[in-house]
Amino acid sequence: MIKKTNTKLLILICSFILMFLVTENKIIANTLPSNQTNVELQVTNNGVPAIHSSYSAMNIERAYQEIKDGKISEKAINSAAWILASQNTNSGSNKDTITLSDGQKIGQGVTHTDEEMSAIISDLINVDNLSLISEINQSNTTVPFLNPEHVIYKFTNDKGIARAAIEQGHTLILDNDRKFIKLVKIQNNSEKVFIDLANTDSEIYFKADSKLNDLATNFGQYVVGTNQKFSFNLSISKTMWKQAGSINLVLPPKSNLSFDSIKVLDNQDAVAIVTNPALSDTLVYNSSEPVIAASISLNATQENILLRVTVHVNLEGSNVSTNKPITTSMQAISVNKDGSSSTASTPNLVIAGANFAMTKEKATHLAQGGTFLLAKAVGHYYEIYGKNQKWNKFDHLENLPISECLVLEGGNRYILGAKSPKSIPLDVSRFNFNEKKSEEINKSVIQIIGLAQGNHYFLYRINTNQQFTTSDRSFKFSIFSRSFFSPNNSLMVDNSINHPTHPLIGISGEIPDYNAGVNEYNNISLDGSKQDQKNNSIYIFAAVGVVCVLALILSVVIAIQKWI
Repeated sequence: MIKKTNTKLLILICSFILMFLVTENKIIANTLPSNQTNVELQVTNNGVPAIHSSYSAMNIERAYQEIKDGKISEKAINSAAWILASQNTNSGSNKDTITLSDGQKIGQGVTHTDEEMSAIISDLINVDNLSLISEINQSNTTVPFLNPEHVIYKFTNDKGIARAAIEQGHTLILDNDRKFIKLVKIQNNSEKVFIDLANTDSEIYFKADSKLNDLATNFGQYVVGTNQKFSFNLSISKTMWKQAGSINLVLPPKSNLSFDSIKVLDNQDAVAIVTNPALSDTLVYNSSEPVIAASISLNATQENILLRVTVHVNLEGSNVSTNKPITTSMQAISVNKDGSSSTASTPNLVIAGANFAMTKEKATHLAQGGTFLLAKAVGHYYEIYGKNQKWNKFDHLENLPISECLVLEGGNRYILGAKSPKSIPLDVSRFNFNEKKSEEINKSVIQIIGLAQGNHYFLYRINTNQQFTTSDRSFKFSIFSRSFFSPNNSLMVDNSINHPTHPLIGISGEIPDYNAGVNEYNNISLDGSKQDQKNNSIYIFAAVGVVCVLALILSVVIAIQKWI
């Protein structure tokens, strides 16, 4: 009887909780007060979703309007927060006015435009965090953003998204430490607010050149070639000169990105630019500290400033020479008059590539001796990668000037932009490492790093005496990179190195640096035979069988230990 009563009570409690959650969701979705808005917040960090992070919203409409209209209450002006802010800004003897670092003043009778208010709110927060704004606002109440799948959790989901019902008006978005992230205006029935933690200041930001559109991947990244230059447009607001004396272009320590040039596109008279004369790829990569590539001094102006910053991938260092994708970016950092700074970051440039293994006899044996050209199909013509580290245009593939083309051979790792290939390193960490055997197997392997994203690439074989057609000589492959989160929330990468277009299966384990799901190989048949799909299935089922057996053995061992 007791058990039955407890069960009924448990069911009743669960039903009540479920009804409460459903009702709460319906209220949020359908029956909000007229002055509230459903807000979806999406947070990224240079394009990567900021998962399981907490944010809140603080409505400051009262403070915003009083400061803008110059009608700040006597209570706020006589408060301790006002006196402290006045002292921190060295505002002088006039206790009714506070002078901020960019020269802007707030107080009775001092009015402002909406354009000015964004910088004023940011400056006030830099003075004393939220003390004075909270005093003028007569409230510091915050509303947490909730996980859309689990509304009891106060953090973003695996896409960096959280939601809340927020009072309409000018609103501060704050992080878990109540630090200011962004000022937004909430006004419609529903709103979407996008925040990039690497680019929170609307006064200064980078935008990728339209030429990069075809190279875009998810998480706001671009898969680029290591033999190319890339440009980003740097926009600087016309009000920035009031708060910032200069803006520095900064490369991170040991950067795989290097600076080429900077050009003023709009408002030439508003800036004076000095580039670092000592800058070089070697200096940038070997530096243990951030490197200033250029300094931009700002002059008084009534117009926005637009500059074009050109960069290239730095081939110094061993990390570009590996078969793992890397990402890199540059920052623009303002030097503000109040000692604070604003930061903008270029989108991450991703470096990827592809691996190839030469085979024969239906891919049951590794082979050697094939020589290839690296090519891509572009409309009705072809581009062949040359010894000049450039893509050279040809109308057809017959009678190519081989002496001018880069010839790819086994045993080499080719990095686009490098003057010469590198030998594929030996994986000495393998338990069965044999130097001579590894060197011999590597002669069947070709690795390419630094190709831009695309599905139009192919290797074109040039040393065959067999009567192969152009199609039979061409081995097509794609270059790509996509990021995602694993079930345990680790950031993972799926790319053309771990996910080849035509994977070699079965004998891939013989290749010294082969690593399933990490470093895999495209199959290139030198004798024209196709990879035996039946054998491939056998290898797959065998591998699955081994895993199952191991799992069974482990289960038995655990059971025995518990029994003992």
